[in-house]
Amino acid sequence: MKTALKVKLLGLALLASSSQVNAADWLSLQGEQPAVVAPKGVKVPYRSKVPKLWGFIQVNYKQDLGTVSDFNPISNKNDGINRTPFSLLNPDLQSQSGVNLFRARLALRGMADNDNLVNYFFMTEFANNGVNNLAGHGNVATFFSDASITLKHVPYAKVRVGKFKYPGSEEGLQAVFVSPYITFTNMTNQQLLERLVTNVGTVQTGLAAGGAKTDHYTSSEVTQPIGAFRDTGIQIFDTVDIANDWAVSYAYMHGNGTGISNSSSDSQETNYGFLALEQTYGGRGYFTQALKFYLWGQSGKRSLLSNDGTTTTRVDTNRKRYGLGMTYYNYGLRFEAEYMKAEGMIYTGAKDKNPDALQEDWQFQYAVGDENKADGGYVNLQYEIVPKKFEVFGRYDYLNRLTNDEKAERDFTTTTLGCSYRFKGPTRLDFNYLIRDIQAPNNANAQTVVDNIGDRVEVQFTAAF
Repeated sequence: MKTALKVKLLGLALLASSSQVNAADWLSLQGEQPAVVAPKGVKVPYRSKVPKLWGFIQVNYKQDLGTVSDFNPISNKNDGINRTPFSLLNPDLQSQSGVNLFRARLALRGMADNDNLVNYFFMTEFANNGVNNLAGHGNVATFFSDASITLKHVPYAKVRVGKFKYPGSEEGLQAVFVSPYITFTNMTNQQLLERLVTNVGTVQTGLAAGGAKTDHYTSSEVTQPIGAFRDTGIQIFDTVDIANDWAVSYAYMHGNGTGISNSSSDSQETNYGFLALEQTYGGRGYFTQALKFYLWGQSGKRSLLSNDGTTTTRVDTNRKRYGLGMTYYNYGLRFEAEYMKAEGMIYTGAKDKNPDALQEDWQFQYAVGDENKADGGYVNLQYEIVPKKFEVFGRYDYLNRLTNDEKAERDFTTTTLGCSYRFKGPTRLDFNYLIRDIQAPNNANAQTVVDNIGDRVEVQFTAAF
């Protein structure tokens, strides 16, 4: 009932906004090099094969106002195992406050030929986030998050090969350094931003999983970086003008389903699809004045190796994600709404497996099975009090996780309020205040744990060159 109401509210938001109420064409902006425009939108009078070097850093301070608890509602005692990872800060889940170099990326892009038919894009990551230090397992270092070549020889069918952002949700597809929101929405963070696991322990059901009927597996190691909305594969895409400033964008990608790891296996192959209709009024990049409607979907396999200490068995499951939404930006007003669904392999959070109260060994827990469901979405409103300089904003987002299992269901809601001051282009200072809540509607024991959640204060400085 609650989910249906929220879907209706998002639907009304989409309809209300369709009457001239940004949409940036992220497929083209990230996938190809314009003939006479440099990466940051500066027009040049000629084609140049000189590589364009650019990058950005993001430094933030966060303070979580929740409670860190090691109370176990199953054993009814403090057993030293942390039960509230949602009150600790990513990526290492070690503290509730601190300054962090969140992103530090350096990129190189350009055209390889005089006819601008072959483009390239490379980007690496040096900072402390899920790419280099996922859940405190600092066992990876400085990954190439992007490494791709785009071929533009066939009209209406550009081809991109390599490692890059897959076509999908607007929140994941857009450039991370342009948004004033410091933290992803609940649905995007938990169910789209994939934590890839291979080796897991034995299946947990019943009381071992908080009374849930669903099969849960916990990873036995964290050896891969976060997926970062990327995959390695081949994509066919383009944006085609139709009439009266309207254009259609499409993309199909076949990927390995391995995120930004260096795995070359196709045992987790994933298919991605994207379709958008957009009317452009002017501007460029993040400040493209436009109205866009879009839908997307992805479907893939995931293989887990479960070991009970004596034997190893393979667990194969499906992972499906899809959604639809719209964006609008004009006259300093930005409105966005998106609804998303997840089926199959559902991420249910980080779990501390170290019984020492002073130490943590964070692993990832998944509900595995085609019957598993989750849905979520967000509505975002931003307004520039001073055009492209100072804006205020508010976003409501929600996630209903494991709606198919009443004991395992968790409902997350977050209202984010904030303001942003832009010095020049994407270089800016953002302030976010997050009002957070979790409900376990059919599990009183679990509710005593999730009641430890608190609000969050976040400040971030973004510098780009």
